[in-house]
Parts: sequence; C-alpha cells; structure tokens
Amino acid sequence: MPYRFRSKKYQVRPLTRALLVLGLFGCWAVISCLLPHKGGSFDAFHKDRSLLSAEETNDTTDMPEVATVVEILPAPPSNGCIPPAIIQFPSPVINQEARRHGGVIIHILVATYMFIGLAIVCDDYFVPALTRVSDAMNLSPDVAGATFMAAGSSAPELATSVIGVFVAKDDIGVSGVVGSAVFNITLVIGVCALSAKHAITLNWYSCCRDCLCYLICIIVLICTIADRVVSWPEATFFLVLYVLYCVAMGFNSQFEAWAVKTLPVPDSWRSAGAEKGDCLNGNIEGKETETSATGDGTLEVKLTPQDGAKEINGEEYEDPLRKPLLLDDGRWAVFSWYVCLPLTILTVYTVPDCRKKEYSRMFVLSFFCSVFWICLYSYIMVWMITIIGFTFGIPDTVMGLTFIAAGVSVPDALSGIAVVREGHGDMAVSNAIGSNVFDILVCLGIPWFLQTVFIDPGSEIKVLHKGIIYSTFTLFSTVVFLILASHYNGWKMDRKYGIILLIWYFVVMVFASLYETNILGNFNPVECESNY
Repeated sequence: MPYRFRSKKYQVRPLTRALLVLGLFGCWAVISCLLPHKGGSFDAFHKDRSLLSAEETNDTTDMPEVATVVEILPAPPSNGCIPPAIIQFPSPVINQEARRHGGVIIHILVATYMFIGLAIVCDDYFVPALTRVSDAMNLSPDVAGATFMAAGSSAPELATSVIGVFVAKDDIGVSGVVGSAVFNITLVIGVCALSAKHAITLNWYSCCRDCLCYLICIIVLICTIADRVVSWPEATFFLVLYVLYCVAMGFNSQFEAWAVKTLPVPDSWRSAGAEKGDCLNGNIEGKETETSATGDGTLEVKLTPQDGAKEINGEEYEDPLRKPLLLDDGRWAVFSWYVCLPLTILTVYTVPDCRKKEYSRMFVLSFFCSVFWICLYSYIMVWMITIIGFTFGIPDTVMGLTFIAAGVSVPDALSGIAVVREGHGDMAVSNAIGSNVFDILVCLGIPWFLQTVFIDPGSEIKVLHKGIIYSTFTLFSTVVFLILASHYNGWKMDRKYGIILLIWYFVVMVFASLYETNILGNFNPVECESNY
C-alpha cells in the first residue's frame, strides 16, 4: 500500500487542535463585543426594523406592504419573527441569566471537548475503516480519494449539515460549509505558506483544475439557494454532479496531458510547471518519487525506499491507552493524554480498531460505530454552539461561518503544515481546495436529498437567512483571488503569498459577518424572544 503521508508524525494532538479552535473563538468573541449592540442581544440590536415588527404585521392597513416584504423573505410567524434554533434542542441546564454571568464558559469547554472527540474518532477509527473499505472494493486511487478519503476528512461537516437540516432546522449547516470553504482556500493555504521552510513552486494545472471544479460547485450552490428554497431535483443534481466529478477524476491523467499541451496559459505558468516537474522527477532526500492526483484533489506522493528497504506502512498501530513517558514525550503529551483519556476509553471499548490485526476484517462494524460517535459528538457540538451564539446574541450562521468552520478545518490546516514543511506544497493546496467540492456537493446534497425525497417527499427546504447567499458569493472572490495571487507571485508558495491570503481571509469573514448581523442592511429576519 503506497505511503500517503497519514502517519503519526503528520498528526497533531487533538487537544492542541482544540486549543487553537478555542483561541480563534476567543478572538471572535472579543470582536463581537466591540460591535455596536444597543441592548446586548441580537433582538435588541434590531428592534427598530419596522418591516418585521409585530405592530406592523398586526395592522391590516399595511398588509399590501407586508406582502411585498414576504416575497423577499420567507413567510414569518404572525408575530413577525422566526423561532431561534435553540428551541429545537433540549432546554439548557443553565438558564440564560447564569450563562451571561459566566456560565457560558461551561458550554464553550464542552463544545471544545467535542472537537477533540471528533478528531480522535476521525483520525484513529473512521479514516482507517474507510481505507479498508476502499481496498476491499479494489477502487482506484482517484475514485477512492473522491469518495471514501474525502468522506473521512469531511465527516464533521456532513454531520453538522445533517443536524442543521433535521434538528436545528436553520442555516447553520450551509454556513458551516461556506465558512469551512473560505477557511480552507485562504487561511489554511496562507498558514501553510508561512510555515514553509523555503519557497515552494506550485503546479499550475492541479491548482487550476481544483479551482475549476470548485467554481462549478459554487455556481450550482448559488443557483440552488438564490430563490431561498431547495427542492428534490436540485438536491438530486448535487449528488449526480458529484458522481460525474468522481468519474472525471478517473481520467485526470488524460486531462492533464491535454491541458498542458493545448491550453494557452502564460509562459510563466509553463516555466513554473517545468521547474516543478524537474523537482518531482528528481530525488527527495534520496528517495525516488511518483505522484498522482487523487479524487478529492490531494496529490498522492509514493515514496520508494532505497536499497530495497521495507516500504513504510502508514497505519502502524499505537495503543492509545499507553501513557506517554514524561522524559521521552514531554509534559504536554502527558497532559493531553489525561485530558483525552475519557474519550479514548469510550472509543477503544466501543469501536473495533481495524488497524489491529485481530480486528482487520471488522472494518464495516468499525465504520458504523465511528459514524455513531461522529453523529453524537456533532450533535452535542452544534447544540453547545447554538447556546453560545444565543447567549452572546450572535446569529447561528455567524457561528457556523467562524467557530464551526474553524473547528472542522483546523485538522486539515495542521496536516497541511506538516506536509509543507517536507516540501510538498501541492499536497496542501490541492487538499484544501479539493475537499470543498465534497463539502458542497455531498455534505449539503445528502441531507437535502433525504429530507425532500424520503423524510417528506416533495417538500422544500427554506434558506432562512438572505445574508448566507451574499456570503456564498464571496466564495467566488476567494477562488479568483487565489489564482491571481498565485500568478503574480510566480506560483511560489512563500511568506508574501501566505500574508496576502491571510489578509484576504479576514476581509472576507468581516464582510460575511456584517451581512449576517444585518449591519450592512436588513438581510435576515429577527429571531423571536426565548427563555432558554
């Protein structure tokens, strides 16, 4: 089995990932506190919006004007507001007054702990099970990467989207996918560029290929949610388009040969590609290399050891219950082990680890057990984040664009940093862009398809927040900006390249958050009051 850079040295401890997410959320909380809220809550901030106020909707003389507004926004309840997503979940143990006086810290810690649980299940059980499934089905690397491998890295996004459709009944799933897409294509690639030990030349074809597929997905998503409703033909088209994407990736080598030979790209692109090809055809630290693009956009690098050395097995098993040694592994490793121990015990005794020889044939059971824990952890995570946003007066869509997006994307960022430090910039860029295709077509398509075809046949799913449509339009800017930045930087991944992408990420997120909080206009309906 080829080595795919999924060994332990490319993984970062789940607790480290969670702390990074917590830091990002802390930065957002500080920014939200600086916003000009008038009453400390989201409802109080929008109390002057007369078009949706209860007084106007009860006045029969203004009904024609209200009817005009309803054509733009989904029909609100009689009191002129939409129910908050928090009422779809069990009532919080801590009341709202106690949360505002510090009790919300408990919910923040629980949400962070669920991120740790997702990291443990996905890295140690779900991805190895999917690898066994693809091997058992004898799938080609392109098809396996486009299906099972992409599902392994995007499982939290898929679970979040399912919960947003069937439980929260709001746009938190869509906003999570949009926010994760922006996070991947700007901040992840930018941080990877800053972490590179030297300037790395990128392959223009792989980047443009992934961006083209991604642009098609964005166009389909915008056309789908433009009328604020999703029907079953649109949901079905998402899944059909993903199948066509998998088939097309199977012919990637033929497409690349045609593109390199016939497309009228600038000479600087071809010179960068030739330089990259010379590097790949040479030796990396004394090892012969062979590369191929997988279906989810990642670049698979196969290493052939010299002198007939034994091929590296990327799935070497390490007992997760073995306590790290203080002198060998350090204090942080020991502290992380104790923090993760309850979650580790739950998974060790409930999920068969197909990396172990005695459980190697139980990969199907391991897959379904992993799915159970991923769904449970994701449900608690979305529940806690909904409570956090309601307490701070932050819309669910903003929490999805920021906190959830960062939580599900930080593992990809850390693994990208690891491979960039080894000199493989294309792997980090292709993985960051290519995983967004799965997020849009599958993570949104599956829950929409299940709801409109099986759960409630013929029904439609409403997109409640108009601001999310404008946020989706910003995805166009990120793709175009990435191509332009790569072109003007000579397809070099260096410090300047990383700083430019980081700045653009924060610009895009600021505007998306301003849309969602109605600071740039009345795009979203008011949430009703609740005692939760």
